[in-house]
Amino acid sequence: MNRALLIILIPAILVALGYVLVFRFLGLSAGYSRLILGGVIFFIAAYWLWPRKARGRAKGGQ
Repeated sequence: MNRALLIILIPAILVALGYVLVFRFLGLSAGYSRLILGGVIFFIAAYWLWPRKARGRAKGGQ
């Protein structure tokens, strides 16, 4: 896995975990739908921005 993705993903997971734990401690609903939607948007953006291999290059080293 790409190191840059882990640098972003690990703190994001920790923030999400803290979000859930703080709201549970306060006895409030954590709004899981917004949390899940944010995660989905993050992964879509990461996939969209991920570098792609060049396509259509000539085979045979030329």
